[in-house]
Amino acid sequence: MKLLLVTTQEIFVYRKNRLNDRAAPTNDSAPFPTNSPDGCKSGDRQEHLAIRVRAAHVIGTCRHLYEGPSVRPICATCGGQITEADDSEEHIISAAIGGRRTVRGLLHQVCNNQAGQTWDAELERQLRPLALHFGVQRQRGQTLRMAITTTAGEELLLGPKGQLTMVRPNITRTPTPQGVNLQITAGSDAQAREVLEALKRKTPHIDVEGTLATAQVRRSYAQGAVQLQLGFGGELSGRSLVKSALALAHQAGIPVDRCGDALRYLREADGTPCFGYYYVGDLISDRPAEKPLHCVAIEANPETSLILGYVEYFGVHRAVVCLGRGYRGEAVKCIYAIDPRNGATFDLSVRLAFDEADIEAIYDYRMDDASGRQEAFGQVFGPALHAQREAERSRVFKEALDYAWANCGAEQNEMLTTQNMATISELFAERVMPWLQHVEGASAETARRQAKAFADFILRTA
Repeated sequence: MKLLLVTTQEIFVYRKNRLNDRAAPTNDSAPFPTNSPDGCKSGDRQEHLAIRVRAAHVIGTCRHLYEGPSVRPICATCGGQITEADDSEEHIISAAIGGRRTVRGLLHQVCNNQAGQTWDAELERQLRPLALHFGVQRQRGQTLRMAITTTAGEELLLGPKGQLTMVRPNITRTPTPQGVNLQITAGSDAQAREVLEALKRKTPHIDVEGTLATAQVRRSYAQGAVQLQLGFGGELSGRSLVKSALALAHQAGIPVDRCGDALRYLREADGTPCFGYYYVGDLISDRPAEKPLHCVAIEANPETSLILGYVEYFGVHRAVVCLGRGYRGEAVKCIYAIDPRNGATFDLSVRLAFDEADIEAIYDYRMDDASGRQEAFGQVFGPALHAQREAERSRVFKEALDYAWANCGAEQNEMLTTQNMATISELFAERVMPWLQHVEGASAETARRQAKAFADFILRTA
């Protein structure tokens, strides 16, 4: 029995489909930092000191929150006191979508686990297409791949940075006079090894390592377009969003009991959602260009008596949160913004100058604009698609040139003959044509002409 092993890797080519006009709506630190909170906006040291004094004052006066000299905070989701033994680190932005910074004194460990398995899990599921498309780097583990079906009916797995791989390997058996030839097509080396080891259990003489060493790696493209559902909303992901805003407010020194709207929504099964989508303008005044940023901001304003939040995922899903009303403390602002692809932070300004009437308008979807959504998606998707396309072009052309050079018949350090150069041109064109036809949309004749012209240019200038 002979084995011919072919490993394949599908390369993701994303074709953006029309988005829904409206997504389905939903009906590193101690609790009180002794230094200026990271990301908190202040003009000078006086404001930093004001935050510290206010935090110390809260500890001494909110006796219904704390018990005895140990100053124990309460859990935001169950209302019970948090002790050192059952405290937890809660990510301000979910770690599953690239968040880094954590707070303590906000959730019991048990409550943290429950929220992670329900609210945060649904948030990750809804945002997974974006996390995979942009290549989010998590502190732990990898973003889960997701099964997709192209418009041509191909069943594939979508992986990081848009790469597509086979869902399952394909084994072709061909009878021969000597026995049976098997051709195995797998999506990765690991998948190929798994198939070979399974075959070896039935046919012990199969050489797994030898077969893998002689495997041919071929790349191909999906024939159909990839259609992704990019909607966001619902009860579970909505609670995860509000929890993020509450976590940042907690880090900024605002006691959770001041955030009544958020607590009712998080604690009560039928709690009224305390957020709405905002697309009639950009609340970030100094937005970094072409960055799929995550941003959480809070502002407690004694003039409006509101504690407001803003949460944005990948630069496209944007929501305003009302954490609480009746606020009479010091004015507080705090912002945490990152690039989920690498964890880099940004120093931004977020405008949350809303009053009660504005909040009601936001809740009533009067600030949710279809054209604003399209613009938000275009600001990050267009540049990302262009960058992916250029990176794929560079990879294809380099690999094609290396292959042609290695197989042209010339010895190392030997002058190329006319025949060698003709072979390089042909082999290069053979490897590059699929990309030109599939991605650039060129005809076979045009693709061959363009590829050979590029190879000839390289040979003349090498």
